[in-house]
Amino acid sequence: MGAEHVERLDGLIRHPPFHAWLGVEAVEAEPGRAVLRIPPNPDFVGNPFIPAVHGGILAALIDLAGGAALFVDLQFPTPTIDMRVDYLRPAIAGRAILAEARVKSLGRTIAFVDVDVVQPTDESAEPRLASRISRRKFGDVDVKDEEGRLVATGRCAYSVKDQEKGPRGFPIG
Repeated sequence: MGAEHVERLDGLIRHPPFHAWLGVEAVEAEPGRAVLRIPPNPDFVGNPFIPAVHGGILAALIDLAGGAALFVDLQFPTPTIDMRVDYLRPAIAGRAILAEARVKSLGRTIAFVDVDVVQPTDESAEPRLASRISRRKFGDVDVKDEEGRLVATGRCAYSVKDQEKGPRGFPIG
């Protein structure tokens, strides 16, 4: 879906050093929607006893995915105003993590985006889960099934009003 959107979005999100460290990549992109992926990384472990991915990694992915969905529509990055994350179950280290973001409301000054974070049950399930995400209706992920698990949800608010321009003409707040 939207190969030109994916290519442009992928180039934008991989540029900052933090995003490069996360290894984030755009998987799908179309107006009002984006799917991002981060690969397994042992540096992401926050609880070595499970081992679970640190919640900050999931929160960062939620924020990036929400901004990515807006970028496809607006063609410029937007500053985050507020963000809520609900952690439903641990994301297990050693597996990729996918985040699907959908713009719920795009007003003149503020946009709201909902994000679902899912994790494949194992490496072989990732292609099937990614395919199912691309075909489903938003909000239609089962909490647990044979292909993947919903590990977190988020809602983000972004400023989309005319703003003071920073370096390279991007809005800064």
